[in-house]
Amino acid sequence: MTKIIKLFFNFFKTTIIIVFLSFVMLLIIDYFFGNYILKKLEPYISKTEFYERLIRIDNHIYHHTLKENIVYHKARGFDGYYTICTDSNGFKSKCNAGERGKKFDYVFIGDSFTEGTAVKYEDSFAGIFEKESGSSLVNMGVSSYAPYIYLSKLNYFLNKGFRFKHAVIFIDISDLYDDSVFYKIDDNFNVSEKYFVEKNLKRRKFLRTNFPFTNFYMFVLKRLNFNFNEEYLKEKQDKKLNFHDGKGNLKASWTYAKSDYIDGFDGSIANAQENLIKTTQKIYELLNKHKIKMSIVVYPWPHQLQHDTVNSKHVLMWKNFCENKCFKFINMFPVLFKEMQETNFINVYKKYYWWGDSHFNKEGNKLMAGELIKNLR
Repeated sequence: MTKIIKLFFNFFKTTIIIVFLSFVMLLIIDYFFGNYILKKLEPYISKTEFYERLIRIDNHIYHHTLKENIVYHKARGFDGYYTICTDSNGFKSKCNAGERGKKFDYVFIGDSFTEGTAVKYEDSFAGIFEKESGSSLVNMGVSSYAPYIYLSKLNYFLNKGFRFKHAVIFIDISDLYDDSVFYKIDDNFNVSEKYFVEKNLKRRKFLRTNFPFTNFYMFVLKRLNFNFNEEYLKEKQDKKLNFHDGKGNLKASWTYAKSDYIDGFDGSIANAQENLIKTTQKIYELLNKHKIKMSIVVYPWPHQLQHDTVNSKHVLMWKNFCENKCFKFINMFPVLFKEMQETNFINVYKKYYWWGDSHFNKEGNKLMAGELIKNLR
């Protein structure tokens, strides 16, 4: 019996050593050759969902962006896969746009709404506007952008010689949270994360950059967990019509909260609003310096339709800012509130937003594009 236990212990010990050495060897190979191998495998990886993690890249000036010259057909949407394509500067565009020069009629900039969450470029409001108006346009919008990044990115490309007749800024409900809690900007308009050290982001970025295959393994594990949770969320959505995630609820709450202090925000809402106005004033001054017209667009999340008023503090804030500055102030609140009053919240939500999410679906993008064409032509 003792001999069997000893043999088992030796076998277990040997197995642990082999596994450990194999893991170390894989890390060494990953560190020195991972990026090279990944580049060689890109034609195959670009056909997988993992590729979306590779096309969203860090930028040392304006924090993050999309990789250039992408044609990716496996982006995960709310009703299946959709296609993401970018031009030679990493702007979401029609596929195979390539090099498009530096002079355009319009530049659109905003966050995920402007990027066009879960729709190909042709179905986004930017793509529809470009086609229907016959104007040349670059869409600088990327998920999780906010005014600090709008300022930084516009400044960067203007310094590179890009020129636009008209800049359209899409101010999102989440912008106040993101700039007050998440981002910071220095005097040279370089954007970084506010709690970079506390979140160990330097270590995480180092690991993500230098161990790409380990990054892939982690993606697979998270994807397995996501698929499990997806079934849970679907059941929850089926049972509860108005489903939103906790972070989304927090980001939306400032426009209709009664208190000036909300748990989860840094400081007062009034101070965050003031800071947002100061940043946008800098955007206006930058554009004015280059003789570029500026317009601002605001639109409600489903949360605003359900809990806020048509004269939201978000609307009034930007309407007041736009006086004597903006070419146009385009307000989507009355359009959606009017339809909601004629029907009901659920009908408007299901018609214009992705179910269980806060972003516009294809119909919402069409509605937005129609208002842009009507006001900007």
